[in-house]
Amino acid sequence: MFSTSCPQCGAPLEFRSAAAVMAVCGSCRSTLLKRGEAVERIGEMASVFEDYSPLQLGATGRHESRAFTLLGRIQLRYDAGYWTEWYAAFDDGSFGWLSDASGQYAVTIQHQLNGSGEDLPQFDSLHPGVGLDFAGKRYLASDIRTAQCVGGEGELPFRVGDGWQARVADFRYEDKFITLDYSDADQQSGKPVVYAGASVELDTLACQGLRDETEIRESAGRYRGELGAFTCPSCGASLDCPVGVANYVICGSCHAGVDCSTEQATLFSKKREVEAIETALQLGASATFDGVKYMALGLMRCRTPDGESNWEEYLLHNLERGFLWLVHSEGRWERVDVLNNWPMISKDGQVLEGGKTYRERERYDAVVAYVAGAFNWRVQVGDKTSITDFAWRDFKMTREVTADEIVWSRAKPLSNSKVAERFGVPALAAETASRRAPRSGSSGSKPAREGSATAGFGPWPWIATIAMVFINFNTLFEFDGSTVLVIVGMVALWAPEWIWRAFHEESR
Repeated sequence: MFSTSCPQCGAPLEFRSAAAVMAVCGSCRSTLLKRGEAVERIGEMASVFEDYSPLQLGATGRHESRAFTLLGRIQLRYDAGYWTEWYAAFDDGSFGWLSDASGQYAVTIQHQLNGSGEDLPQFDSLHPGVGLDFAGKRYLASDIRTAQCVGGEGELPFRVGDGWQARVADFRYEDKFITLDYSDADQQSGKPVVYAGASVELDTLACQGLRDETEIRESAGRYRGELGAFTCPSCGASLDCPVGVANYVICGSCHAGVDCSTEQATLFSKKREVEAIETALQLGASATFDGVKYMALGLMRCRTPDGESNWEEYLLHNLERGFLWLVHSEGRWERVDVLNNWPMISKDGQVLEGGKTYRERERYDAVVAYVAGAFNWRVQVGDKTSITDFAWRDFKMTREVTADEIVWSRAKPLSNSKVAERFGVPALAAETASRRAPRSGSSGSKPAREGSATAGFGPWPWIATIAMVFINFNTLFEFDGSTVLVIVGMVALWAPEWIWRAFHEESR
């Protein structure tokens, strides 16, 4: 450990990690570069935006049998949101990063290329879905971003300051996670720094020293203007922003988009004339899922480009559990959870997840037609997403693709009576469900989707029955042994469908 004092304000300063090259003074926000046994002030770092994350400096944990301590962090902002990278120092002297993006976590450690960097793609050639062969696995690009550093604190392993630009691409293979960092590639013959690791759930890291719910509520949003109730900068209407949770609000009066993540609320989309719509749930409605209470923060009305189909998506949030989605379409409801671990894709294009095989059902585009409330990313009318639905019985896996990212989510049906009971809206239980499957949910990042018939074997029992009647038409009405055989054959054709339907009804 290296101890000194800040040359700007005299406050005590410690470098606990031998790999750290700079630190941010907790008193005056000076950025201090370590030079041997001294430190040099090279600028000033903006305060971080305190969100709802339970992570904090000094928290400890364990990943793959190695203990770590969180010693610093930077916040990175891109055109539609932001995320946080926590500098984790391991007890063996190495370091890595714990990434927190709206409650989705990944731990990565720098990987030495051993001269193979020339095989890595150039940043400008990347797009979502492009493949990368690494350590015997075929990874797919999930997220490509150019972002700006907007805040930091604690120790850091490289020189960084306000406005520092990060160019990064994330790749996934099931729970495995790779980041190619091109931020300093120009000084390294175009080669990125490679960080390899895995997506994780926070409760698997055995963390100690996390912030509790009271600390989170007291601190969230305080460093960036403490926005709670405020007025719309476009029309002056009163708005509420759940500080530290969802920083992009759509005004319910003029439908302007308001960015609440800076010291002063600013517009990211102009006001527009939008017809009022009736929705099944109201913003602020609450319900219990998985034993905890969630509140509806935002809603979207989405449609297909031809306008023939539309559906509603509701963003729900719980302080400890994070986000989930409810989708209302064709009189049916689905709960949708964004996946941090990607499913397997077989060679024939089927999706394998949780011991189930999902087959492709439909491809289409989704367009945001109406939006209101608060979101954890910047959403606006006209946003478009390409959707592919994969189905197993009444359950769905959905892949959403935009110009910058791919998101996978899992949807499962909810009965109208359950939704009515949980939200305390009896009228929802009386709604008549269509025979069409609902559009299946959104991601913690972008719009929605659709489905088709829910029959287990689709049209095949009918096709086989018609064929059997046609072939045996002459003997069907002779009312002898041949007629009995035809009837037995029809029963055999329909038995699997009837069994599936019985199982399906029980599972609901």
